Amino acid sequence: MKRTKKAIALALAMSLTAAAAGCGNSDSGSAASDSRESKSQESKAPEGAEGGEEQSPEAAAQGEDGAESVQGESGLPPMTEEEITLTYACWGLAEKGEIEAKDKQIEAFEKAYPNIHVEFVTIDQATWDDSLTSMAATGSLPDVFWVFSATNAVANEWALDVTDYYEADPDAREVYPEMVENAKLNGRLYCMPTVMFPYLVFLNKTYFEKYNEPLPSYDWTMDEFKEIAERITHPEEFYFGTSNPNYIDYFPALYEGYSNRGWDGEEYHFDQVWVDALNLKYDWIDDDTLEWESAEDKLRYLGDEGAWPPAFGRSAMHFDWSWTIAAFEDAYTAQSGCEFLYYPQPAGPSGAEMAVVDYGVISAATEHPREAWELQKWTSWGKEGVLNRYEGYKQAGLTAISRMPVTSNSEAWAAVKSFTDREDFLALYDHLEKTNIVSSTTSVAPGYNEMTTWMDENGIWGKLDSREVSPADVAAELTQKANELKDEWLANHVK
Repeated sequence: MKRTKKAIALALAMSLTAAAAGCGNSDSGSAASDSRESKSQESKAPEGAEGGEEQSPEAAAQGEDGAESVQGESGLPPMTEEEITLTYACWGLAEKGEIEAKDKQIEAFEKAYPNIHVEFVTIDQATWDDSLTSMAATGSLPDVFWVFSATNAVANEWALDVTDYYEADPDAREVYPEMVENAKLNGRLYCMPTVMFPYLVFLNKTYFEKYNEPLPSYDWTMDEFKEIAERITHPEEFYFGTSNPNYIDYFPALYEGYSNRGWDGEEYHFDQVWVDALNLKYDWIDDDTLEWESAEDKLRYLGDEGAWPPAFGRSAMHFDWSWTIAAFEDAYTAQSGCEFLYYPQPAGPSGAEMAVVDYGVISAATEHPREAWELQKWTSWGKEGVLNRYEGYKQAGLTAISRMPVTSNSEAWAAVKSFTDREDFLALYDHLEKTNIVSSTTSVAPGYNEMTTWMDENGIWGKLDSREVSPADVAAELTQKANELKDEWLANHVK
């Protein structure tokens, strides 16, 4: 990395040391301090930490008797009391409720820290990366901003190494750990999760009733899902057991606790789980359990060769992300005449499941890294960020929630649950709160983008889909190539 980034990391380490174990927020941040007073005694600074004696990071992590304390209990450096301005950028503002959510978060942060003004930077979402590139060239990157690819941000040297802040902040312990572990590069952290979009099953209750199929339990398993899908499919009537077969994405989480492409935070694994997931997709295409129909058949049955069968009620159990809930609630329910329920992912043996997660970074060039860390928390992963986001949603009259918390904090999930009294939504939210959520690797895994390019250039998907080769034929080669590209990326971009 460039010297500027190393210098910032060194300055952070020095500030953490100088702050000693017990430094909290300044008086200007009393609201944030108050919110932490309810935490357990073990999260507070040890007595005597205000003595002003400089300690090494190792010494700061020890108690009086030399026993190692829990990581992060030393706390963060104090917030500045000077008048400063921070800049911030996020996307999605064209969606209902997002402007109100963003405004509520900024308003709450500025109230907690009245000496800090937050200036929101509007960036065209369609040209997000190009705009960031231009800003970086002119030294005007926002202090805090979201990224479509955290690895690209690191490669471009836009992103601050926030490992020390993460380890020192007790609040960060509530972020789903795999979301952080999957994003580390050679053990260092350059981004934080902002919101998640979990996979779920859009269950067509009307379809189930049509074929006298009992509704499954919300605590169902993937084996049960497979049995129902095969039992309830009726392709002769243009009705199908399931749709959107992204099994290679979420089966690694369900069966092994890994992310897509078998990313475990250090290596890729195109293993037997990946092979089985792809074979299931192909088997279900062949026997019509899965909706994978031709334009001709769509024209015949739905009157439009471009029609999407799940939107017309032709799929019993459609896999999708939470961002699609609004479309089903606002349009597809009326279009299909069907009643849809929103079920948690069927469970696998690992106890984990996958979600698409957005990430944000702090600019490597920021002049206020400690304050930028706090702003990022209040606008994304922190409890305050979640609570104020949902206050904004209520102000906007939002009912279909798509952006879910990336924290297991009970107050945050209580805010989500306050939006509804529907049994299916409450079961979904309760399930997400208690589940080990594994984030998708698309944004954060080193070499992911390069592997995608290599697979496209070598026609891997065309060969698989045409059955020219089987998943088992290429699994070992893909594993080797993905890890080679990962190692190359790390060698080039993370020292």
